[in-house]
Amino acid sequence: MRKLIILLILLMMLPAVQSQTGTVPPNKWTFVDDYFTVYGSPEMIVSTSGNPEYKRGDSSTILIRIMNQGKIVGFEVEDETNDANEIALSKIEQQLEYSATTAVGVMAYLQPNEAPLDIKTAPQSAGTLISGQVSEALQFDIKVLDDAAAGTYPLNVNLTYQYQKDVQVDGNATSNQIDYNMLYKEIEEKHTIFITIKEEADFEVTNVDSELLPDNSGLIRITFKNTGEETASIATARLRLSDPLSSTDYTAFLGDLKPDDEIVAVFSIDVDADASYKTYSIKTEIEYEDSEGNTRISDTIYVPAQVREPLESEGIFQNPLLLGAVIIMIVLAVSAYRYMKKREGGGGEGIDE
Repeated sequence: MRKLIILLILLMMLPAVQSQTGTVPPNKWTFVDDYFTVYGSPEMIVSTSGNPEYKRGDSSTILIRIMNQGKIVGFEVEDETNDANEIALSKIEQQLEYSATTAVGVMAYLQPNEAPLDIKTAPQSAGTLISGQVSEALQFDIKVLDDAAAGTYPLNVNLTYQYQKDVQVDGNATSNQIDYNMLYKEIEEKHTIFITIKEEADFEVTNVDSELLPDNSGLIRITFKNTGEETASIATARLRLSDPLSSTDYTAFLGDLKPDDEIVAVFSIDVDADASYKTYSIKTEIEYEDSEGNTRISDTIYVPAQVREPLESEGIFQNPLLLGAVIIMIVLAVSAYRYMKKREGGGGEGIDE
């Protein structure tokens, strides 16, 4: 019992030592009357559950399972037993030592590393895992960035937990008056899982040319580019218009667009008479087939369409003021030319005489 009192005093002094000297290495002190040293600890395996494939822009969930496959690889006798009580205590300690493979208070922290995504979920608890036990699936909500490149990316799964490093029993086994003392060790370890961001077609508008006037039908030419990694087959562009713009020609067949291919789609658009002179935002989307033959629809792309004032858009032959000025200049030029020719002609007749 005296040894137990000494042990308790040491335990009470431990926080004070930590506050004065910083981090105290694990196992700086050892048990007295410790019959065995066990060799073994938890061994954690981290894996994903389900298919860890995602599309750019996805808001989804990563499911992670943690398995403990810890093993006891050996025992070493530390103290010899001297009487029946110590023999009984040593047997109790030996049984307790098998808990060295149990991971207590397992916490999982998911980090994106350099993967193009955001982790939306705080660290998750897997509880206590005995050897051979697999945790429930831990759910981590993620958001894949819209501009993420296709590929396979590693994610860090950092685990923290404790395990029983050593055990001491003391007391009277016959009367079942036994004191149990456990020394736990803190563990921090890093694991890696992998996710895949799928190859897919993606689109952007690289150029817009519009000829739109109020109370008229005009053309808008939109250049679409496949910026993704996969061919978009049998692609069709579609407009979604709202007042003051409308059309009976709101689709354009694009064909097959390989990565980096560009194609110009031409649409006829009607503009209301009361349309303002400004730039309107037109919604466009592309319907296509992916490499597996599935019909897909792209994210909405916003296209600027400018409705111009007639003076900005008409040529000089459609502008009365400009056309009048040009005609006057032409008439004056012709008159001057004829006058000069007449004078030149008259001078020549006088010389001949």
